[in-house]
Amino acid sequence: MKKIIALLLVFTFGLSSCEKDDICDANTPTTPRMLISFFFADRPTVEKNVTRLKIQGDNVENGIVFNETATTDDAKYTTSATQVLIPLDPTRDAVTYSFISNFSTANPGLSNTDMLTFNYTRKNVYVSRACGFKTIYTLTSIQRAGDEDANNYWISNIDLFNPNVELENETHVKIFF
Repeated sequence: MKKIIALLLVFTFGLSSCEKDDICDANTPTTPRMLISFFFADRPTVEKNVTRLKIQGDNVENGIVFNETATTDDAKYTTSATQVLIPLDPTRDAVTYSFISNFSTANPGLSNTDMLTFNYTRKNVYVSRACGFKTIYTLTSIQRAGDEDANNYWISNIDLFNPNVELENETHVKIFF
């Protein structure tokens, strides 16, 4: 009888030491992307749809995917929305993107490109054992590169609206055109 009780105790203690699986819940916030909103230059409180915008990283062959189900590259890498989410590099303190308005592979002469460099600081924050760490950013500046003639830019003004990139549901940068 003592052996059976001892066996049951060992079995009970063995079960109590089990832990649930460490699986990161899909709803857990991870490293956020930067939210950019577009506005009319002459009406800065009214959002404006971009026209066939392609955003392409420096030294990257393709742009940011805006429509994963699209069958053509033009549709996959372009958007005509009022807001876009773009990733920042968690291993560097700056990232450069080409913002190509009126993107078209059929007639590239209609496109207009502005290159923007986003400078930021990074901080790794522990989320959980299952999810690990996420990186949050603090935007420090935005620089426009390229032609110094302002008449060649399609973007007329850039506003660093909320420098703390911790969530994806608030505007971080406002672009006026």
